Amino acid sequence: MSQDFETTDRTPAPDGSEGRAARRRASERASAWSRLTARPGLVAAIVVAAVLVLAVAVDAAASAGRIHPGVRVDGVAVGGKTVDEAAAAISRGATQVLGRTVVLKAGGEEWSITAQEVGGSVDATGLAQAAYRIGRSRNPLQAVKERLAAWFGAERLPLRVKLDDNAVSALFDAIDGSVGKPAKDSTVEVVGTSVRLVPAQDGTGIDRDRARRAIAEALASDERAVELALVPIPPAIQDEQAQVAYEAAKKAVSAPLTVRYEKSSWTLDPATIAEWLAFRASESSGSADPMLECYLASEEVSRTLTPIVGSVGKVAKDASFKVSNGVVTIVPSEDGLALDADAFSKSALAALTGDGERVVDLPMRRVEPEITTEKAKAMGIKERISTYTTDYSPSNKPRVNNIHLLADALDGTLVPPGGVFSFNETIGPRTAEKGYQEANAIVNGKLVPQLGGGVCQVGTTIFNTVFFSGLPVVERHNHSLYISHYPKGRDATVSWGGPDFKFRNDTQHWILIATSYTSSTITISLYGTDPGYEVSYTTSDFFDLRDYPIKEVPDPTLPVGTRVIEEKGVKGRSVIVTRTVKKNGAEVRKDTFKSVYRPAEEVVRVGTKVVSSSPSTSTTLGP
Repeated sequence: MSQDFETTDRTPAPDGSEGRAARRRASERASAWSRLTARPGLVAAIVVAAVLVLAVAVDAAASAGRIHPGVRVDGVAVGGKTVDEAAAAISRGATQVLGRTVVLKAGGEEWSITAQEVGGSVDATGLAQAAYRIGRSRNPLQAVKERLAAWFGAERLPLRVKLDDNAVSALFDAIDGSVGKPAKDSTVEVVGTSVRLVPAQDGTGIDRDRARRAIAEALASDERAVELALVPIPPAIQDEQAQVAYEAAKKAVSAPLTVRYEKSSWTLDPATIAEWLAFRASESSGSADPMLECYLASEEVSRTLTPIVGSVGKVAKDASFKVSNGVVTIVPSEDGLALDADAFSKSALAALTGDGERVVDLPMRRVEPEITTEKAKAMGIKERISTYTTDYSPSNKPRVNNIHLLADALDGTLVPPGGVFSFNETIGPRTAEKGYQEANAIVNGKLVPQLGGGVCQVGTTIFNTVFFSGLPVVERHNHSLYISHYPKGRDATVSWGGPDFKFRNDTQHWILIATSYTSSTITISLYGTDPGYEVSYTTSDFFDLRDYPIKEVPDPTLPVGTRVIEEKGVKGRSVIVTRTVKKNGAEVRKDTFKSVYRPAEEVVRVGTKVVSSSPSTSTTLGP
């Protein structure tokens, strides 16, 4: 039985063959040693290699977890450091380098930039990791080579600066805008019904790729000046790429276009068609280069055709709310019918540039109202939350006119859940163009004629409506003077560009503001889903009473000693109204509305006319 391994106990072969084999091996070793000693250079090389292998092994052991000695990143020595330590050292060195200014030169002009202005940055960690990999190649020979190079200072990594794309593009745009010339694409010009091909023009600008590399290198080196070469910039669209659009435009304005819808038709002349033509770059043709495309601008088409086809269209109507005797109902929405300008533009272009009949059928589309009946139902406007009425004199016609205009502007206003209503934002400026007239209003503590006089009647009414609804009041201002016919301490003044009235809808549903009026009253109501607020309030007595000043005006038409009160003074005063809002017996909020009214000046006419007989002294009220 044969064996495939040797035993340690050897028995000499009877024929002496074992002895002969041993003597042969010894002879071969002696012969090899003779040959080796006969070549001293080879021996030296082996010894050196052995020493190097040993040194590398020792170096590898000494550099475990650290960058090999002798490695540098630009001017920063990182040998012997961990990756984190090296990254910190590189970052410190880069900060000094990047802090210097670089001068760019192009077209006879100069620009001084810093790394910060172009988003220059250095990946210190990445460089440290690259330094750590030196001498750690999987190829043993390459690893030895790198370590030897590091020992002799030949392993030096460059400092690589990364630039921000947007910042660099903005810099290059500024440079090109100063010393360059933009290329001009070939295009088509339409004047009236005349069509002309406008030739392309080459431009000049900096070579951006080369400039970017040069700036990054300069920021990382001692070279602080960069010359930026200007190179030709070809246009994106050459003349031949605009030819198809040119031919299409010429054909489009060569004859009228007939538009049909059911039994109606309209003929549009070439001048009208020319106003629709527009041009843009297109890459949809399959060509590697962009082509100039002729198309019809749907905005211009719509502007032209909408009045023409108005008789066959229909305006969409939003769902609305109708209130009567505290009951609210929904007036259903109505869909509209309008021109489909996009579809028309495509079909009309085909008719205008094709070889067939220049006739196109008018495409119409259904227009859904913004507030559909379904949306209106989902708003939760189903009951009256609060209402309030104030009255006024019907004799002041301009004031009555203004009150009615304001009420109409408020009527139908919708406030979304969580939304804030603003009186001024809703009504807008009170102008003559809107029909407002001059009527007395309080300005700087005096009654003077003003456009929209009467607005505070409406402001006071809606404030009280909101007051009794329990909804939170965001902004409210009292009048500067006390007006007795308004609820005590519950007036509200508003003025365009000045005081405003605001409240917040803190319910989960929409709120509708509804108004109605007569010649002497205005009523404002809030509709929605009743939040169940219970409102109570208290009103303090007037306090901080202040006497009014008296202004005497000489009147030569009155006898000496006669005094006539032209404008009766009103004492200044203050009052506090406290509102408590509860829900299910628990307090939700408590509001304090403090009103401070200043004194209203009394104006007295004093007689200065001298008469022969002495008239009796009297004081009377003016008209």
